[in-house]
Order: sequence, then structure tokens, then C-alpha cells
Amino acid sequence: MVLTVLGTAAAEGWPAVFCACEVCQLARELGGKEIRRRASYQVGDTIHVDWGPDSYNSMIAFDMDYSSLEHLLITHSHWDHWVPRELSWRSRGYSQIPADSHLMVYGNSHVRERLDQELPFSLEDCALSFKQIEAFEELDLGVATAVPLPATHAPSEQPFVFLLQVGDSEVLIGHDSGWFVDDVWDYLATRQLTAALIDTTFGTRDERRGHMGGAAVVETMQKLEEIGAMSPDCRRIATHISHNCGSSHEQLVDFFAPHGIEVAYDGLEVEL
Repeated sequence: MVLTVLGTAAAEGWPAVFCACEVCQLARELGGKEIRRRASYQVGDTIHVDWGPDSYNSMIAFDMDYSSLEHLLITHSHWDHWVPRELSWRSRGYSQIPADSHLMVYGNSHVRERLDQELPFSLEDCALSFKQIEAFEELDLGVATAVPLPATHAPSEQPFVFLLQVGDSEVLIGHDSGWFVDDVWDYLATRQLTAALIDTTFGTRDERRGHMGGAAVVETMQKLEEIGAMSPDCRRIATHISHNCGSSHEQLVDFFAPHGIEVAYDGLEVEL
């Protein structure tokens, strides 16, 4: 099974719509890995993480088939990660979804509130269900299990990062979080990660409150190793990067490579 990183940008995307900064102009010129959509992930055929404004674009760009989705994990309610109205196209008259198709959405109470406010049809009409999740609760996703871990990001709600287990593989999807709280470190010390994708919103700049960058990302990877949370071949991946960091993809690679950290790009695949 493969985890595909469909988007690696922060809220504005990259290049940002109205931005004339140097790295956004470079992205328009070069394309390729300099283009970053808003964050989301596809795991196999049935699991998706976050449903932001670029979900349709990602489907086209990376040849995804969302008709097979069964489980949608939402980290938090911020609009760049959660656009519930886009699920309305599952309703009758818009899509001919398989008769047995059903999509379970997992998230906190704020995610549910936005779903109720913005979905113009009933959950039944869209073949949807919702499950409100709690920190450290194990979720059965059929081909995988997921554990939501409390993130330090949005003071008005409880955001999550996710630990996914697929067979012998364990992947931490850790965007939109600052430095983890002690309970998360204690939990991760019981796991053996085969991949860790960590928030790098600030690029090479040092920040660890709400988002991370630079030294905090390096320290996070080092601590995961120190507490025994990484398998010997664990992939260390920096993702969720804002154009405001001021660094191109190549410059980010140059910064993180000496620490054994990959810089994610849209379309990156992680074998599970």
C-alpha cells in the first residue's frame, strides 16, 4: 500500500494567489516541486486525510479515484484542511456513486459543526456518517488503524495529528502542530515509526508554537529517535511548508539533508 502526499503547502498554497514574493515568482517560472497544494494525503484506495480546497485538483494531478473512499480523517476545522461543501457532490443528481458506497468522516466537534453548517444536503443524501473522535482513541479503518494525537495548534479547538498503522508500517502524519505535549511523546515512545511527516510551516526559520520550522523540526526528529520511536529505516519528512519561509525547494533540501530529513513535494509516495 502507498501513502501519497497530495499537498505540502500551508493555507495560502504555493505560489500564493496574490503573492509577488521571490519564491512564489520562482514557483511560477519553474513549476515542478516548487508548486505546493494545500495539505492532504491518500492512503491506499479507501483512506484520506484532510479535505481542503485543493482536493479536486489533487485528484486530477495525481490520478486519484475518490469513488472508493471509505474513511476521511480531518485534523481540525481550519478551512485549508476542511471544506465540507465539497462533499455535497456525493449526493444524488451530482454523482453516481456505487450503491454500497459510504464515507465515514472523523473529526472533533468543530469539524462536525462546520459539516452541519456548510453541507447543503443531509448526511444520508450524501452517503456520509460522522464520528466525533477523542485523543488516543484507536479507530478501525479496515485496512488500517488510526490514533488521533492532540496537536498544539488551534487554541479554540482540539486539533489532532494522526498515527496510522498499516500492517507492520506506522506513519505519523504530524502537520499543523507545534512542539508535542508530554502525553504525545509518551505515546510515541511505545511505537516504531516507519515514516514521520512533520510540520515545517516556517521552513528554515526556528519556530515551535502552533507550527514548526528549522531547528524544531530537526529536534523533533532527534527526540523521536532518542525515545525509541523510530525504526532503523524510518523516513524523516518535512511537510506543510509556507511560501513565507522564503526558501525554494532546493534551498530547503540543502538545509535539511545534513540531518537526514527529506523535504516533501506534491505527489511524494511513501511505501507502507
